[in-house]
Amino acid sequence: MSAGLVEVTRQDQRTGRAVVESSHAGWFVVTGPDGEVVAALGDPGHVTFLRSTVKPFQAAACLEALGEVARELTTEEIAIACASHRAEPRHLEVVDRLLGRSGLRGEQLTCPPDVGPADPSAEAERRRHNCSGKHALFALAGAAVGTSREDLLDPSAPLQTRVLDRLEQELGPPMVVARDGCGAPAVAVPLEHLAAAYGRLATEERSTRVREAMLAHPLLVGGEERAETALLASGVLAKPGAEGVMAAGWVGRAGGYGLAIKVADGASRGAATAAVGLLESAGIVPPGTWVSPPPTGGEMPVGEVRVTDAVRGLGELLP
Repeated sequence: MSAGLVEVTRQDQRTGRAVVESSHAGWFVVTGPDGEVVAALGDPGHVTFLRSTVKPFQAAACLEALGEVARELTTEEIAIACASHRAEPRHLEVVDRLLGRSGLRGEQLTCPPDVGPADPSAEAERRRHNCSGKHALFALAGAAVGTSREDLLDPSAPLQTRVLDRLEQELGPPMVVARDGCGAPAVAVPLEHLAAAYGRLATEERSTRVREAMLAHPLLVGGEERAETALLASGVLAKPGAEGVMAAGWVGRAGGYGLAIKVADGASRGAATAAVGLLESAGIVPPGTWVSPPPTGGEMPVGEVRVTDAVRGLGELLP
């Protein structure tokens, strides 16, 4: 069963009372330093496609495949490989730089053409796709392990075999291996496994380069007005995925903690609001770290997007 996570309100003009207009239900799990579930709303074992929340682990697998060559990559290039970016100029500049290490052009990327939200009037290009940084790193790592462009996204080819092996090390055996929106393999596992993996991402030495790159460049990992960028700037490793998935990891008093969210209706605002709301309630990030855009009426804010009492209470119980 899912649980209520987020409410969207609209204000009564006569009384000022906030009336719930819609809501986002889903599954929410927090894990502790040993990967144990310390709090949950709904079933922590809910099987979930993790989508772009696995990008840090995909990037780590590519760095391992590159060996000594990986030392040449800058923190900006590693951060963009972990990103679901907005195609802002800063994003495209670093994608081009990373792609240049393979001697390739933007049209040779293996992700689909897209416009990106930063400039809706732009012409669709592969480099504007939110996953283009990951695919630029796939191209570089694929060449290092003898995988052709045509086979870069094949789950049975050398590169993705390595990537899927790293994902299994971090997340456990996948219950499903499908195809993501960008064409790369997409795994589904119990949601609690994602939370535990982010707790380790926040602390383990093998993830140091990825972790440091993400924390050093919040705007490259997300972009303007993104929740993950605000959380990263506050010292919390955070990454959303399509269809209402969100993961985060941080260092608590006893070690690494992780959270994972799946919103049943696939709404990204629900996942982002729930994650930030819990972290604010727990005192891990300050109040006002990020606020979802409110519902409007006549070009004016007329309500809010807020977490439920259940999510707020969950945060207050965390150590």
